[in-house]
Amino acid sequence: MDAWRKLRFYVPYTWRSGVLRRPEPLFYGIAVTDRCNLTCRGCRVANTGRPDMTWERLVAVMRDAWQRGFRELYFSGGEPMLWRDGERTLEDAVVEARRIGFFHVHVYTNGTLGLESSADLMWVGMDGLPGTFEKRRGPHFEQVEQAIREGEHCGAAVIYVIDRNTAGGVEAFLQWVRGSRLPVIGVMFYFHTPYYGRDELFLTASERAPIIDRLLACLRAGLPVLNSRAGLRALQSGDWPRRTPAARVADVDGEYVCCRAPDGVCEDCGYAACAEIAESQRLRPSALLGMRRYW
Repeated sequence: MDAWRKLRFYVPYTWRSGVLRRPEPLFYGIAVTDRCNLTCRGCRVANTGRPDMTWERLVAVMRDAWQRGFRELYFSGGEPMLWRDGERTLEDAVVEARRIGFFHVHVYTNGTLGLESSADLMWVGMDGLPGTFEKRRGPHFEQVEQAIREGEHCGAAVIYVIDRNTAGGVEAFLQWVRGSRLPVIGVMFYFHTPYYGRDELFLTASERAPIIDRLLACLRAGLPVLNSRAGLRALQSGDWPRRTPAARVADVDGEYVCCRAPDGVCEDCGYAACAEIAESQRLRPSALLGMRRYW
């Protein structure tokens, strides 16, 4: 029944969004807290001092998103595993999202607080091997690795943010994931997005291009890259729409199209997931097949 329910939604949705090119809602994100237990280099969207979302507000936002047609949900932060409202935890939110009817529920986490969740997929930030990882996230590599290997979770995937310090570690990290049998479905590569202006970590489009060629070579070599060929080509060419109308995100202050960054950042956007969404809605075969891996 669950598969039939999804099929009944996605067949007409694909026709409207992919063939008729109508903007249709699909992905909804909720930043439940801005608090984070890390101070990652290059991150300026955490520990801003804004209050956590209350349970009542969180449930109201999820119900409203569902009523407007969104069917895929993710929780982020800050660090979403820190979220509490009385005795309520993020797990309560995951369960409520399923009760409302969302098809899949994902969580974006730094992995240092464990991965115990009934979410469909835990996206874990892990930007390279020891020696590279620390340059962005601090001395937590072993802690995160252990959480992935030992956590009680339905599934996990890695997000690797490429910046000027982490770009050189891509191939070694992918080889390690495969060789060490890290229990993840693969690695999604993002590029550092300069929320408040270009900084020392920022890579220009011309600097990103050869790195994307390397990622495409890794795909051809069978390494566990989750980005699709179409998504990577879109990131390389810049030929994908910003903001992505299929995606919205909410926090304690309100709702935003695609992400919480100001419009001026869109030109330098490195959120590969948005490129994947755009290419899947263009019915690119590799993007459509790629999404099946983490849905």
